Amino acid sequence: MSVKNLNFFFNPRRIAVIGASEDPASIGFVVFKNLLGKGFKGSVYPVNPKFESVQGVEAYPKITDIHREIDLAIIAICPEDLNATLPVVLEECGIKGIKGVILMCFDFKTRIENAPALQEKISNIASKYGIRVLGPDSLGFIKPGLNLNASLFPRIPAKGNIALIAQSATLSYALLDWAVSKNVGFSYFISVGTKVDIKFSDLIDFLGVDPDTRAIVLYIESIKNGRRFMTAVRSFASSKPIMVIKSGKYEASAHVSLTHSGFMAGEDKVYDAAFKRAGAIRLDETLDLFYLSESLSKLRRPKGNRLAIISNSGAPTVIAIDALLRLDGELASLSHDTVKTLQGKFQFAKFISNPVDLLIEATPEDYEIALRSCLKDKEVDGILVIHTPSYATNTKDIAKAVVSAAKSYPYKPVFTTWMGEEQVLEAREFLTNNGIPTYVSTEQAVRSFIYMYRYDYNLRMLLETPEVILKDFEPDEYKAEEVIRKAAEDKRLILNFHEVNEIFKHYGIPVIETLAASSEEDAVHLAEIVGYPVVMKIDSQKLFHKLEQGGVILNLRDQISVKKAFRQLEHLAILLKDPHARVIIQPMVLKRGYELVIGAKKDPTFGSVIVFGTGGELIEALEDYSVGLPPLNQSLARRMMAETKIFKYLQKNKAYEKTLRYLEEILVRFSHLVIHFPHIKEIDINPFFVTEQDGFVLDASILLEADVLDGFVPVKGEFCPPHLSICPYPDQYIDIFKLKEGPAVIIRPIRPEDEPLLDELLRNSSENTLTMRFFRKISDISHEELTRYCHVDYDREMSFVAVIREGDSEKMIGEVRMSRLPDLENAEMAIVVGDQWQGQGVGKALMLHCIKIAKELGIKKMWMDILKINSRMLYRAEKMGFKKMSSDDDSVKVVLEL
Repeated sequence: MSVKNLNFFFNPRRIAVIGASEDPASIGFVVFKNLLGKGFKGSVYPVNPKFESVQGVEAYPKITDIHREIDLAIIAICPEDLNATLPVVLEECGIKGIKGVILMCFDFKTRIENAPALQEKISNIASKYGIRVLGPDSLGFIKPGLNLNASLFPRIPAKGNIALIAQSATLSYALLDWAVSKNVGFSYFISVGTKVDIKFSDLIDFLGVDPDTRAIVLYIESIKNGRRFMTAVRSFASSKPIMVIKSGKYEASAHVSLTHSGFMAGEDKVYDAAFKRAGAIRLDETLDLFYLSESLSKLRRPKGNRLAIISNSGAPTVIAIDALLRLDGELASLSHDTVKTLQGKFQFAKFISNPVDLLIEATPEDYEIALRSCLKDKEVDGILVIHTPSYATNTKDIAKAVVSAAKSYPYKPVFTTWMGEEQVLEAREFLTNNGIPTYVSTEQAVRSFIYMYRYDYNLRMLLETPEVILKDFEPDEYKAEEVIRKAAEDKRLILNFHEVNEIFKHYGIPVIETLAASSEEDAVHLAEIVGYPVVMKIDSQKLFHKLEQGGVILNLRDQISVKKAFRQLEHLAILLKDPHARVIIQPMVLKRGYELVIGAKKDPTFGSVIVFGTGGELIEALEDYSVGLPPLNQSLARRMMAETKIFKYLQKNKAYEKTLRYLEEILVRFSHLVIHFPHIKEIDINPFFVTEQDGFVLDASILLEADVLDGFVPVKGEFCPPHLSICPYPDQYIDIFKLKEGPAVIIRPIRPEDEPLLDELLRNSSENTLTMRFFRKISDISHEELTRYCHVDYDREMSFVAVIREGDSEKMIGEVRMSRLPDLENAEMAIVVGDQWQGQGVGKALMLHCIKIAKELGIKKMWMDILKINSRMLYRAEKMGFKKMSSDDDSVKVVLEL
């Protein structure tokens, strides 16, 4: 379904209310009354066979009796009647040609007998006629810009630039009531309800291109399709802040996991990871949505989490510091120059530091000097100014001083808290009107600072250029597949350790030397080969947590202890009733190091996720871990690691610098393994032992999905595997062709690591070539622009580069880009070829490759905008079947039907 349909849905001219009523207690009465409110210039038609007129408007027995075209139908039927009447009414809407329907029936799942069956009927009828459905359990929507209230809320909020989408109808009502009382404006309010059709992802796509919406606010209870949600948010997060409140911070899904990794990666942790990876901001409190929206609209985002505080009162300052540290912020350390400047101005202070403590009678000049000094300090990312009124101060004059200082250095955000109420109202209004957000409490101000920092951090994570750490990495996927296939044929879901070891070997993940003993004598012999002391373990498909069940015996130093341990483990195998269990021997690690955990599990919404943190016996007690979504590259791996305490601890030790780099590589290798095998339900490497020199697996487990028991089915050639919410690098789209005169050229999808290659291509291209591609003269392309070109969401955008080999490195000689619209059926194509390589078939090869892939992905129409002076490109487009569609003074739009 397309965004165009939603544009029609949320900008209707003629609306019919099916079930419109004269009963003031009914939904049909309320929604019809709200639609008749002043200001809406469209037409509203009541449909109800029981009435000749409703609220003074002629009523129609059926929707098909209305002779005019209807854009939107609101169904307000009593829930008890829905099973019998709703399918009939929806069919009539389809026959009428209506493309939008709101289902205003509450407590749908509890009040409707066999609600899932009715939902399926709704979906089938909607699909049959191309109807978009909002609800059930929807409160409706409001568009203040049209004075349109198609909801059950009695008032229309002020017009604004924030779009609010909420899942809960009751909370929606409360949020609207609060917003109206505070005069908070909206571009749209939309209540999604049960989401039988229109989902968060659809609305993000729609609002992402809406010119009246500058920020999107989501209140989420659950998401069904993680991939659709992720790709929608990732498409617009950098241009429009997307703020999320997710209710239900319970770990229900974690308790059905077998591995430690599965237990740790509970639902809420996964949602956190998904929001970060998509570039959204997750908030803790509802009202923060509106405070943060104001801050983002007025201030530049802080580049770090270091806050300076300027205050004339100790108590609110302490509260602010507590809030900052609780949210993982940092109290900035003022530079030597700043301290020296402030000491010269404030001679009353014995010691200058952060927070900057002013006297209770501090003057406007004192505030301005302190603020200007902190704004210039490179060690400061943002400033909070706190003022408590006193007998000797003029609050508005101090506000004027703050505005003056802030405007002189607008590159850092300034937050303010004027304590009190009546005495500071005028000052607060002055600050707000001059673009300085002000807050009633210091905690609100600090939270806004931290949320803005997190938003900027998440966006930078999206666009960070990673290093190439796995050059020419080609794991032996087929041999690893054979191990899983064999287990499936044996009807086993838990792999033995030697099978896990085999899989890791094919992905370059090192495992400590491990030998299997068949008898006491064999165990002694192998222990002597390995070298004392040794560790002995049971390797059984029926035992996941060996240590907890007595399946691991440590520090064995002689033959007697080895024989005793063998008998112990052999007895455990009998108790487990596992005839295939084996006793394995490993060297006891005596050198200094640390135990980590690396794991993966399947989340029902977002698919496979990866876990990293402190491992060993105290893994659950310490709860030091982070969760990330594959695929991982070098920068994503490091950011994931950086969220843990163990990383911060090791980072302080220079001896572990190379080890941390090595861990990045291990996580990227592990990510490839997770990507390649949707058959894996959970993986647990605990511990992964790291020293100053290296790292290796000491123990690990793999649990397969139950459906492998029905037969192993390899996943080959899929554009995006079903167990991932972010598409991995599509290496199936790599091709090779030969230049007319010159070397072989590889055509492949672009990678984030390609930024230096793209930069070189564009810097070495002529002004004419760049003008033909970008329709303007380009003197320099910033790092931010380059990273946006290289970081593509393969679900929405596809870029193919032509590269040639020059020794051990690559050189980019051309690039073609296919940008899909949110409907995923139409796409725009643009191409650039380096001057030196033009006329050698590079452009033609890139375009043909792009068109071929577009067809495979289901694109139905491809277009290009070409400058009229670009005769060579116009000729090439015509030869490839593009037809002229439209033109203006400078360019021609050509279209290819696929």
